[in-house]
Amino acid sequence: MSALPWPVHPAAELFPLLADDELHDLADDIKRHGLHQPVWLWDDPERGTVLLDGRNRARACQIADVPIRTQAYRGDDPIAFSISANEKRRHLNAGQRAFLALEIEKLYASESKVGRPIGGVTESNKTPADLPEFPARQNESRERAAKVVNASGRGVSQAKRVEREAPDLAEQVKSGSLALDAAERQLKERAREQKRAENRALIETTPILEVAPEMRYQAIAIDPPWDWGDEGDADQFGRARPVYGTMTFAELLALPVGDHADANAHLYLWITNRSLPKGFALLEAWGFRYVTMLTWCKPHFGMGNYYRGQTEHVLFGVRGSLPLLRRDRGTCFTAPRGGGHSAKPDAFYELVEECSPGPWLEMFSRSARPGWAAWGAEA
Repeated sequence: MSALPWPVHPAAELFPLLADDELHDLADDIKRHGLHQPVWLWDDPERGTVLLDGRNRARACQIADVPIRTQAYRGDDPIAFSISANEKRRHLNAGQRAFLALEIEKLYASESKVGRPIGGVTESNKTPADLPEFPARQNESRERAAKVVNASGRGVSQAKRVEREAPDLAEQVKSGSLALDAAERQLKERAREQKRAENRALIETTPILEVAPEMRYQAIAIDPPWDWGDEGDADQFGRARPVYGTMTFAELLALPVGDHADANAHLYLWITNRSLPKGFALLEAWGFRYVTMLTWCKPHFGMGNYYRGQTEHVLFGVRGSLPLLRRDRGTCFTAPRGGGHSAKPDAFYELVEECSPGPWLEMFSRSARPGWAAWGAEA
């Protein structure tokens, strides 16, 4: 088969050619019934006459030895015309349209660089460096590209991100075998798994009882040494008064908890019923937003000036955006008391390890725990 009489416009080349058997079927149909739709041409001021739409029809006409009937495009946006004519013949899903919009954006941007028409606007031949408003033209290209194929701005942004960070997923979306939203979820999960792998390496190379200045943790558990005099009670503990040093609320607010946290991190703040209002203030001061509260249900009563306490709580806060590793855990756990005053049950640490990616840090730790860094005199 001889070459086509005209060069093909880049917009028309965004769509694949028919397979050989399909092309010959089209040629047979044209030979029997004639060419129903003309081949569209456009007189490009710089490239001469180019084929805008119908390269499969033109090739089939050559095979059938039928004259190629043409029609001239007289509009001011040949890219949009070519895309529209081709896209209407194909059933593209939202992800495929988003990726098609990316390619159209590149065409518009390329035309803009050399002053070719973009929706009826022309400029002299200038390079981007000579064209101060070129970024604005890029935005125009992006908006027009999305509009041509009825793609959403969010979808185009997703497609751009997937194309840049996961070309293999991008190819699956383009072929229609993977939805764009699913591709982005896989992309995010890959990033999380990479972060987890980096964290596992950090855990393996960091001594358990050492907090290196440059380390940043994705999960921090903290059981502050409260000065209960802040609550207005002369002696809330009696014989159960702790032997460790305590800190005032002002001192706790000033703790550099956020300095040890990753940009995306979880915080587990142990708190009693009496001190809940202070706990919310601490979360905010340390740079975390409150999300929910976990409750440790104890098998026996504890202290209390009014009701006897049988629960202890953990305020769960998030910094940045970091999903749980598991989503099937509830907000209550039952476990016996640990050994020693204010000691926390193993069930709590197991919950953190299952739900929050490491590395893990325990502040005011009272004992060493494998896999955790510890910050505190007793540890």
